Amino acid sequence: MSSNITWILVADASRARLFASEGGSGPWAAVDALVHPESRAKGIDLAADRPGRVQQRTTEGRASMEAHTHPKEVEAEHFAHELAARLHAGHGDGSYRDVVLVAPPHFLGLLRGALDEQVARKVRASVDKDLTFVPDRELPERLAGELG
Repeated sequence: MSSNITWILVADASRARLFASEGGSGPWAAVDALVHPESRAKGIDLAADRPGRVQQRTTEGRASMEAHTHPKEVEAEHFAHELAARLHAGHGDGSYRDVVLVAPPHFLGLLRGALDEQVARKVRASVDKDLTFVPDRELPERLAGELG
């Protein structure tokens, strides 16, 4: 691929679309679509498969507290790492020059946190909006200001 290619990742915690564009302003071509249905599952369904926990008592007789992360948050983190791995693979094979990340604010933070240093340096712009429901053909116009 050309060294002038921009990858545009449009994602939320359960689905993502990846596009390539010449410099970000040329026509967009679909590169990949990823889904993570576990992020849509109800918290109780996600926790149901986990092993039971035994509560330990401390020497003072109080129950110890474990740090608890909601199962949906854990799944969102897993998907952020999956997407980061996809961007890393594309970087490794020279598929793009830079990257634009588009995601709702919380997931955008998870995604940024999951990127390795090499890919993080390639991020040209981050857009904190949920555009996952916008049809492919409308995305270039909706993001023209951020990519131009």
